[in-house]
Amino acid sequence: MPTVTPRPVRAVVFALAVAVAIGCQTDNRLNDLAGMNKSNIQRVSNLYAAFQNAKGGAGPKDEAEFKEFIAAYATDYLKAMNVDPANLDKTFTSERDNKPFKIRYKVGGGRGAVAPVVFETEGKDGKKQVGFTGGNVEDVAEAEYAALWSGKSGTAPAGAPTMSGPPAGGGGRPAGGGRPAGAPAGPPGG
Repeated sequence: MPTVTPRPVRAVVFALAVAVAIGCQTDNRLNDLAGMNKSNIQRVSNLYAAFQNAKGGAGPKDEAEFKEFIAAYATDYLKAMNVDPANLDKTFTSERDNKPFKIRYKVGGGRGAVAPVVFETEGKDGKKQVGFTGGNVEDVAEAEYAALWSGKSGTAPAGAPTMSGPPAGGGGRPAGGGRPAGAPAGPPGG
């Protein structure tokens, strides 16, 4: 005679399997997030995009508003990105030239947009890095840097979409993700 597992035991086993699957998905998402945020310029650029996503496409008006948003951001995302909300000045500093980043505030965008927002101050070897809301970072010469900083250049990083909306299925991210890296589905804590 076949053995039959009682319903309560099957329900518990099913619930445990679902919990493990959800935990693995969360771990994978956080690992992916860590992989997209290996430098401070990537971290700040992606957090800028997360701000835009959370605020209906509006960029932060100034450093204080931006840092306040980051400090209230989901703790597990910040940890995965290697961002210490108690020491944001470290995150807002280039590892290459050890200078604070220049940031273009009030830049609109959001999902699918690619805009230059984070700029190295001095750079290295005659090139300065520029971080884009789409997640890319480029080394650029002084003339291109000046055009990007002024907002007069329509240049997006190589391989990045230059459209105003997301492509079908790609979410506008050059790597093919959905929301900008690190952006939660809703406001932190909600």
